[in-house]
Amino acid sequence: MVKVVIADADIDRRFKIKLILRNYNCEFFEARNYHMLLDVVLKEKPDISIIDFFLKIDTEANIYDVLQKIKEKHPMPIIVLLPPNVGSEKEIENVRFVLFPEDDESKRVFINAVSELLDGRLEKKEEVVSVPREKKNLKKILIADDDKNVRLLLKTYLKDYDVYEAKSGIELEEMALELKPDLIITDVIMPGTSAWKAIKKIRESEDLKDVPVIFASGYVKDKEIYEVHKPQGPSLFILKPFRKDNLFDALKKFFILR
Repeated sequence: MVKVVIADADIDRRFKIKLILRNYNCEFFEARNYHMLLDVVLKEKPDISIIDFFLKIDTEANIYDVLQKIKEKHPMPIIVLLPPNVGSEKEIENVRFVLFPEDDESKRVFINAVSELLDGRLEKKEEVVSVPREKKNLKKILIADDDKNVRLLLKTYLKDYDVYEAKSGIELEEMALELKPDLIITDVIMPGTSAWKAIKKIRESEDLKDVPVIFASGYVKDKEIYEVHKPQGPSLFILKPFRKDNLFDALKKFFILR
């Protein structure tokens, strides 16, 4: 198990990095700024740091100042995530500058860089062979998110349930009316229509007026909107990126877990 610290002010970008490394034996730590990164480095002594190019110590400092100060505290390999059309100005020992992994090619380059810097210590998790089970008595959960990695993560967490996927607010409406799920887990902002509007439409159906809904978003403002304009019917809100225990604590509010 390697310790990985992800330092980026953007919660969604940190979440994406965790998703890309989800199949490897990693323990993740997160930092929103340099000071949090330094605290994690001093406390946890991570095996590798993954740092946003624009992470700053203060208004005058830049990424190279960050790298120097972090290496003084704890020598370790570092990945610096570059934005498009920005290159590194220097070559630094045990530091690799790569594009933020968005497409398949940049993800491959990113994984290779992490593996090389860890000198073979990045190990894949053992595959768990699933045994087919009867689904007729399982709770039906409909998940809706336009990010396929989030849907995959949720399906992995919810392997003991009968899970269905929607990629947009419109698909969420259509599938909910057809499937009559026992619970819905949905991103807030999606193509087509927002989850707020989709759930309002779904609950116009007599069969679904009390269907529990877990709203999920990486934006604190969405949580504030939820608290002020909470839709009628059973629901709650969780912030991304959520851990498995966060998700299951939410599930417990609505039915007994398997």
